[in-house]
Amino acid sequence: MGLTIHYQLRPADSDEGVEDLQARWAVEELRKLALKFKRQGRVTAVGGMDFTPDLRRFAIEWRTRPVPGRPHAFTSEEIRPLTGHLFHVGVGRGCEPLLLGLCCYPRGGWRLKGFCKTQYASLYGWDHFQRCHTAVIDLLAGARPLGFRVRINDEGDYWPRRSLKALRANLEEMNAVVAAAAGVLKDAAEAGGSPGVQSPIFEHPQFERIEAEGDARGHASRLRKLLR
Repeated sequence: MGLTIHYQLRPADSDEGVEDLQARWAVEELRKLALKFKRQGRVTAVGGMDFTPDLRRFAIEWRTRPVPGRPHAFTSEEIRPLTGHLFHVGVGRGCEPLLLGLCCYPRGGWRLKGFCKTQYASLYGWDHFQRCHTAVIDLLAGARPLGFRVRINDEGDYWPRRSLKALRANLEEMNAVVAAAAGVLKDAAEAGGSPGVQSPIFEHPQFERIEAEGDARGHASRLRKLLR
């Protein structure tokens, strides 16, 4: 749970006909852009391009299918990439790493689906969060001139209008939701003698304020009703 950027990368050309060298070239150009962001101080680290098991596991996809003869029942099929070119970008404290690149799957050609949760970068202040969130968006958008088709779904509503006002409003709302929920679950766990609930939101320097805001907006009371 938390404010997240979802994305999909595909080659600009028909991905079914793309050769491995073409895909690698496009990813190398994207990594050069990421390194430029690092030199500018917009991201903190850029990993090497590879297809190691550690990177490959982040590119596994899941396909959901109905179970024959069982209405409303579904099963999930794991789809592993055959090959690929991937690298990680360290965006900043509290922000999830950003996985970039392209993978070739048994069906459907070259692509990469991923997400990057930026919300907990806000533990280090608005300026830090803004820098992380906009860097992720700008890196993804910057892939377009480099030979990629890019689809971005920004839960912060910064993209596509690049509205910092919308981003801040959505961040504050999501922080209030998570803080209120975490507070209720922590109280319930402690009342039942269970181990304390763990969440990064407890580390927010203004946790009590945003928890109170979430409570005032009704988020806590709705969750308490569900727990009864």
